[in-house]
Amino acid sequence: MLARYVSALFSALILLSPPSFAISSEPAKEKLRAMTMAVRTLSYSGKLVYQRADVLANLAFQHDVINGKEAARLRRLSGQPLERAQSGNVLIEAVPGPDVLRQGYPLPGMINAESTQIFEAPYQITLGNVERIADRSAQLVLVESMDGHRHSYKFWVDEETSLLLRSQTVNADNQTLEQFEFSELTVGPQTVEIAGGQEALQVKVYPITEPESVLQFSPASWLPAGYQLVSALPSRAGSHRVYTLVYTDGLGSFSIFLELTNARPEPDMQAILGPTVALGKDYALSGGALRVTLVGEIPPETGKTIIDALDVDGLKGLLSRTQ
Repeated sequence: MLARYVSALFSALILLSPPSFAISSEPAKEKLRAMTMAVRTLSYSGKLVYQRADVLANLAFQHDVINGKEAARLRRLSGQPLERAQSGNVLIEAVPGPDVLRQGYPLPGMINAESTQIFEAPYQITLGNVERIADRSAQLVLVESMDGHRHSYKFWVDEETSLLLRSQTVNADNQTLEQFEFSELTVGPQTVEIAGGQEALQVKVYPITEPESVLQFSPASWLPAGYQLVSALPSRAGSHRVYTLVYTDGLGSFSIFLELTNARPEPDMQAILGPTVALGKDYALSGGALRVTLVGEIPPETGKTIIDALDVDGLKGLLSRTQ
């Protein structure tokens, strides 16, 4: 598990109105606050179905809090064994074979939503109908994009516990890009045995490091409103240094990977899987190129606009200092 997300669902009149005129329901915002707290603090387990693009999987999920630290385990029940887990400040992934899979499923209970930041972003948050999910009464919370630069979300929140029972990510045409839904849910203390099955699995451990503060700066002349820089870190890909910038609006996020190469510029790249878009663009420089890759849960056109607005000269200087 690694972490771990544009909708134009309104008429032209609403789209042209300033986001500040979007009226969110206070009961809906309170329900969202309660959900973000419950998924991190309660002990529960269940079985669920996950769907993204042409991927359909049956999963089992467990979550517990032990001495103030979270423990969570997600297992795939069909196909090849796959497990992702969290124990305190460590992410754990167990897969067959020598390679670690970096694509897959979000932990449904670890949705990492930051309600305060969501409320500051151009979303309209309202209540929908009460529906039945996993044989429980669930309140639908609609989190709708007001600017076309982020996806919209539908959350079905358990009325008794405030746990998230079902989630959908939808695009501007109201098409579902990604969803999961619990079919069974049990609330109470759990025994979370990480990589405790019968299969022989390779286990990889990823420490979670949270910087005390991140200097806010923009690598581009334009970024969508509401997104904040939460991580700015140098890393290494082979012999090359890569600088990674991570932005989030409290729900959706995108990462910008920057790399100076000695290779000739390559053609632009685009790939889409469910709510996630991956875009690549090379800027020709003397003796090489600035390679930019953007990956995140934003509309493709928004990603392209961000890349086209990059300050290439400024980024070249930033990368030169990190070599």
